[in-house]
Amino acid sequence: MGKFDKDEQQIHKMFSEMKVDASKLTEQVKSRLHEESTIRPVKQHRRWTRPTVAAIVMSLMLVVSVTAAAVGNFDWFIERFNPSFSQVIEPVEAQIDDKGIRMEVIGAQKYDNQAIIYLSLQDITGQNRLTEQTNFQDGFSVKMHENEEGFSSLSTSQKMLYFNEDTNTVYYEYNITADPNSPLADPLEVDSSRIYFDENRYTDTPISIALAEVEGAETQPIKESQIWGGKTFKGDEIPSLKDILVPGNYADMPHGEKDQWVSAIGVINGKLHVQIGKVFPKEFGPSDAHLTLKGPDGNLENADYSNVFLADEGNNILDAENYGSDDVQYKYEEFVFSIKSEDLSKYAICYSGFVHAGVEGNWKVAANLSNPNSDMHTWKSNILVEDHLFEYLTLSPLGVQVIGTFKGEDSMASQMLLEVETVDGIILLEGGSGGYSSEKFTFDASWNTEEPLDVTKATVIIVNGIRIPIK
Repeated sequence: MGKFDKDEQQIHKMFSEMKVDASKLTEQVKSRLHEESTIRPVKQHRRWTRPTVAAIVMSLMLVVSVTAAAVGNFDWFIERFNPSFSQVIEPVEAQIDDKGIRMEVIGAQKYDNQAIIYLSLQDITGQNRLTEQTNFQDGFSVKMHENEEGFSSLSTSQKMLYFNEDTNTVYYEYNITADPNSPLADPLEVDSSRIYFDENRYTDTPISIALAEVEGAETQPIKESQIWGGKTFKGDEIPSLKDILVPGNYADMPHGEKDQWVSAIGVINGKLHVQIGKVFPKEFGPSDAHLTLKGPDGNLENADYSNVFLADEGNNILDAENYGSDDVQYKYEEFVFSIKSEDLSKYAICYSGFVHAGVEGNWKVAANLSNPNSDMHTWKSNILVEDHLFEYLTLSPLGVQVIGTFKGEDSMASQMLLEVETVDGIILLEGGSGGYSSEKFTFDASWNTEEPLDVTKATVIIVNGIRIPIK
């Protein structure tokens, strides 16, 4: 006992006085162990009670919400991409969802016939269908006031600013210039019905067809009225045909899409005919094919010509007399190559084209904007700049728009160098948008700015070196 201290000696004395039923010792030990095992986890989980978990989840949601609001809203956007325009662009943050695609107009501003719009497209389905190539299939329309002629035009320049892979969102900047005779309407309203996601291009890609096995094929006669177009590679007029290949399903195209295929191939009168079939009409999928013939030396040869035919559901070739848009189900184009039959095995047919994936829907957003036209300066003038007469000019924080007339066949106004002289120096503007009428010899052109213009400081517009004082 000498090796124990006072406390240990006391404990040893207490154990010595205990009466233990050894037959029940094992069960008692198990019972205490089980009791400990059930108690300990409870003690560990006390920090994770249901209110605590709920509070944590809510705090996570708040963090996500705050992050979502910060990444994508107007303040975040304008600060990241165009902070200098923060004083002239109004927040809109109006959105529309359709077909799993959300279009949001983040911010915009309108000055008479010119407008700048910042918008985003986002795939909200989680399928991540959008890419850096995503775009509006036919652009988008902007609501304009009607004019007496019932005709209006719109020019648009576009920049893809940012693609967020994590949220599958694409951000754009659009500069809009409307026909001066039918200005932009209030509220500013944009809409589109087709968005393509991406584009896969094929350039001179071999089609898997063994030409050595190609022989004469089944043909059918065709009339001139059944030829709807085509391409001529060695002349001015599209040659007519007496016979075409009977459409079938000969081989797949390199892209593997089932709505375009090699419908027939054969040698007719010593020429190689290759016919491509396509489901028609179809907004997305393969474009029209361009075929070439690659020789043993690697050089590419164009077809002599090609002709286009339309067919109904039963593959009956349609002509103009019986044509109806609802009848057309297939579009065929037959390419004709000059070849030597004995050398056919040395050649390969190659395909060039592209395939679009996309979706149709209805995306329309209207933005109520304040009237900032007090920041504009508009005046009439008659300044001759080369072959163009500048008759109407507008200066706004977004840039300059000019309307006038021109001599000659084409207007070169949008390609002119335009600068704005201010009390602080000279600012070079970006050109490129606008249009003209070759019949009326009228034009409109606009130049945009990288930094918003302070109209009150502008004194002179300089076009190709010609100075136009701001009156």
